[in-house]
Amino acid sequence: MLTFNSEPAIEGRSLPLLDHCTRLLGEHGVTQFCRAAEPDPDSGFCLDDNARALLVAVGYERFQPSSASRKLGETAFAFIADASEQAPQYHHHMDRYGAFIDESASPEAIGRLIWALGVTAVCAPEASWQEAAWSQLENLAHAVGALTTPHARAFAMLGLCALASPTVAAPLPPAARRSDERAETVRMWARETLYAMAAAMQFELDRNAAPQWMWWEDALTYDNARLPEAMLRASVALHEPRFGEAGMAALRFLGSITQPHRTFVPIGAPNWYARGGTRRIFDQQPLEAAAMVDAYLAALAYTENRSFFDRAAVAYDWYHGRNTQEIVVVESDGGCHDGVTQDGLNPNRGAESTLSYLQASLFLNAASMR
Repeated sequence: MLTFNSEPAIEGRSLPLLDHCTRLLGEHGVTQFCRAAEPDPDSGFCLDDNARALLVAVGYERFQPSSASRKLGETAFAFIADASEQAPQYHHHMDRYGAFIDESASPEAIGRLIWALGVTAVCAPEASWQEAAWSQLENLAHAVGALTTPHARAFAMLGLCALASPTVAAPLPPAARRSDERAETVRMWARETLYAMAAAMQFELDRNAAPQWMWWEDALTYDNARLPEAMLRASVALHEPRFGEAGMAALRFLGSITQPHRTFVPIGAPNWYARGGTRRIFDQQPLEAAAMVDAYLAALAYTENRSFFDRAAVAYDWYHGRNTQEIVVVESDGGCHDGVTQDGLNPNRGAESTLSYLQASLFLNAASMR
């Protein structure tokens, strides 16, 4: 089983700059959207993007700390604190002035929050960030029952895997392990919840899948590879082979459609690919490449077969021109365009796209240390 080396050292690709990511920081969080490279303050702030920002900040603080990564993490934590102020009700969308304009966050947003907090609790080098993450996690147990969709469960499982077994199931090298009673209580909850979620995912896959459609739902939609990734990481964290077998079967199916050769071709948005329908090519979204990178890295951790690192690198190269349009999707300041269309690049460079690219860069570099 692959574990992180005790003395990590970055190998391979250098990390992208955080310049565009810093530009996205507003008074209350990470701004959602851009018009070209300029942040659109009227788009406000959301829990999804600030959870993504926390993951990126933890990774940069782990490998390449700077004032920019610290500010990114602190800004994300401030938004998360605001969004959870009325827990057990969590908010998702805040306007430019700092007022929440929704009734409650979606299950998928809560799942991403658990993901980010789980990784932060065990991987952040800053003790204050760890403490804040553990404190948030203590109050999240009540939210798990609402995570009934495959995507919501998968996002949460990634954070629970990191909590349950950080040396083998976290995407970043873990920090020193906490051994106080409070942390042990959260870890026990994480393992029990992870097993229940993975078993539910296994049941849903068995119920819905067919030999020619090895998937949880009747359509391939967004962030597809997160579902098999979650099963693979759960298998490694819990030492449960059947979860890994399910994850590998689903990843092989997804890979046969989106990466059968040396080019990653994600499912196009927003029409997706319905079972028995036409496979969509455009618009291709950056978060799909990040998810596929991570899924292949999870397969590497599960199988210890280094060919999966090469597959992850192919998916990563989608950002750098190995795509159907042969066009570079990222900029030198670390910003990422919002997609590849039939006519070329989407000119906008929003938070989801940029943070997905930065996350993929971090996790691919981290995998080289295993």
